[in-house]
Amino acid sequence: MNCQTYRQQYTLEPRCQEEDFLYHKQACSDCAAFTTDMIQFEQSLIEAMKVEIPDDLTERILQRQFKNKKSPSLLVRFNERLKSILYLPPVYAVAASLFLVITLFSSGILWWQADTVYLKQEILSYIENTPQAFQTDSEVPAAELRMMFQKIGAKMTGDIGKVSFCKIFTLQGYRSAHMVLSGIKGPINVLFIRDSNLTEPQNLNNVKFKGIIRATSWGNIAIMGVEEERLEQISKRMNEKLIWL
Repeated sequence: MNCQTYRQQYTLEPRCQEEDFLYHKQACSDCAAFTTDMIQFEQSLIEAMKVEIPDDLTERILQRQFKNKKSPSLLVRFNERLKSILYLPPVYAVAASLFLVITLFSSGILWWQADTVYLKQEILSYIENTPQAFQTDSEVPAAELRMMFQKIGAKMTGDIGKVSFCKIFTLQGYRSAHMVLSGIKGPINVLFIRDSNLTEPQNLNNVKFKGIIRATSWGNIAIMGVEEERLEQISKRMNEKLIWL
């Protein structure tokens, strides 16, 4: 179980007793901190609900839903979710729903947006803290390159270009590989993030590089290079020259 899967599972079922869930909770310090933050948030939410709520608030909200004859609103779905997580009485759960919706939207980041931002930050941080990737002009032997791909469940089927650096690592709990290709104007960083599930194309930029993140059938590929590099062509080449097992 990786970090994203754990956090999604915790959000849906915080008292989950599955073995891999409990193991990840104990083994991953980041997710242990996440769990503590969530528990504190739930407790603060319970404290925030200790206010007088009109007796007919729940009925008025539900009546409006029935009159509209539409699918349950976001507020009602939050209401049901909070009752199951916090074991709140219905009236308190509605108030908690209102508080949570306001908090999420006022911050400008929903859970799925936070995952995207977090992954992008992790990629940029990793690149910035891997200076050795830019300090070699030697070519990585084909056997070493094949071994790297084998470790993340892939196989080369053709020439992918000159590779001067390759490394296996873990990014946000996902099996990942990093290689540096020789580009037209400079080095091109290519990260293969196995089993990550960002589905929308993303731009990934810092002061030195421009970058993209693209979804694939096996996870995500992140590519970074200088402005003149044709990153989409690199992405296409990787998809054509690699088979994922």
